[in-house]
Amino acid sequence: MIQIPDSSTLTGGPTAGSETRRQAILEAMVQVVGRKGYKATSVADVIAEADVSRTTFYKHFDDKHECFLAAYDLVVERVVGEVIANCDGEQAWLERVRIGLATIVEMFALDPELARTAIVEVSAAGADARARHWNAISRFTEFLDEGKGLSGAQELPENIGLMAAGAVSGLIFDELLTGRAERLPQLLPDLLVALLVPYIGPSAATEEMRRAAAG
Repeated sequence: MIQIPDSSTLTGGPTAGSETRRQAILEAMVQVVGRKGYKATSVADVIAEADVSRTTFYKHFDDKHECFLAAYDLVVERVVGEVIANCDGEQAWLERVRIGLATIVEMFALDPELARTAIVEVSAAGADARARHWNAISRFTEFLDEGKGLSGAQELPENIGLMAAGAVSGLIFDELLTGRAERLPQLLPDLLVALLVPYIGPSAATEEMRRAAAG
């Protein structure tokens, strides 16, 4: 299971224990929602998973929904942080895109509950959760902006990054929805094509797909 960073390790004193319990609740929310689904998850499920009292839960969160939104935000920061850590600024753009995408699918394959919470169940958590998901996709488009220069004379739509990242998110959604998170690394070549075609065209994207499959 991929652990959400616990900021209590950076603090001391009386607040450290409280922050540790808050982090435990957030991790529990991610795992329980990933297993049961957002709508079927109750506060009782989360506190049982986190091994905390109901009083402790409500000390930190008003309700299940507020807790889910906080947990989702931490998951996004975790994924973004892993992508940044693995993508060296000295690498060529195509290599950074490949490594970044591989980082995400490998994380999701290792922790299917986290993946389902991040990609599938967020859509069941209301309009504000869906807005957060869209904002998360928008953040990942920042990694794609440099690719606009590879399209040559071709004029790309203003929101091409959102379109490409959204297509990849949709393909990942389908795999997670049917319980096939472990297959995601095998789909990396196909996902890479979906991400790259708008920027470098189908022929070059197919060549990158072959490289990814061979690697």
